Amino acid sequence: MNISPQLKPFVDAAAHFPKVDSIPLAVLRKAVRDASLAFPPLAVPIAKIEDRVIAGPAGDLRLRLYTPASGTPAPVLVYFHGGGFVMGDLDTQDMICRGLCHAAGCLVVSVDYRLAPEHPFPAGPDDCWAATCWAADHAEEIGGIPGRLAVAGDSAGAVLAASVALRARDEGGPQLDGQVLIYGSGGYPRGETASWRDYPVAPFISTEDTFFYWHQYLSQVEAQRDNPLASPNRAESHVGAAPAFIATAEFDPTRDDAEGYGLLLVAAGVPVTTRRYVGMVHGFVSWLGVIDAAQTAVDDVGGWLRQQFSAKAG
Repeated sequence: MNISPQLKPFVDAAAHFPKVDSIPLAVLRKAVRDASLAFPPLAVPIAKIEDRVIAGPAGDLRLRLYTPASGTPAPVLVYFHGGGFVMGDLDTQDMICRGLCHAAGCLVVSVDYRLAPEHPFPAGPDDCWAATCWAADHAEEIGGIPGRLAVAGDSAGAVLAASVALRARDEGGPQLDGQVLIYGSGGYPRGETASWRDYPVAPFISTEDTFFYWHQYLSQVEAQRDNPLASPNRAESHVGAAPAFIATAEFDPTRDDAEGYGLLLVAAGVPVTTRRYVGMVHGFVSWLGVIDAAQTAVDDVGGWLRQQFSAKAG
């Protein structure tokens, strides 16, 4: 694998990390959180960062709102963090939320959805849906522009974003201007793609890791893996889904599944922009401020979102 030299220190460090299924989840969660917090906050202008608690489907649901330096009112982007459905929180993808807030000039609402296996499917999608509906209903109150709304996520969060986009279509709203899916597999892995075969032990995610995460997330794998709210790529139809921006990494076993989801959307008549980032691995956008390609990806997403929001405004 001709991985970018900028990634080498991270890849070398990850080589000594134990397999994810060999350590307690609490240890895994702490390691990921500590690694995220090891970097200083991304140095971009943000007008305000505010934590909120709203009523979720099963109790309090924590959100974090990022207001762009350009001020409000601004379009709203609801963001779902990655972490294999089992880890991550409002802090672990703080850098991505800051970056998107600045690059897209939008108000970002980050969602601290419930994690598996303590809260298996459909807890995560239900929380993400509730947060999206809340953001739509309270857009003016929080400084957003009513009716200017998109969803986004990385890795597992991208699967959740795709799920929310289909649910918004099926339930008659809220209407979305776009869905940003950053190295999200589209659903339960099929294990039949070239990237799955070529990179079974890629840095930061292996095919075994992927199955481990999904089996934590789905309490009844055989019965639930084809549910389109869990696996959007299993939906009977994708007609009418929101326009999509799909970002993938070259050396990622889930790459072809992610790009394949884009092809399903295209076949359904959905506008799709796909970008594959050469020399990159799963999770690379998390090193925003360190890896050049991470900044490129965030700038690409930000430019695309500005176009989507502007088209809606026109």
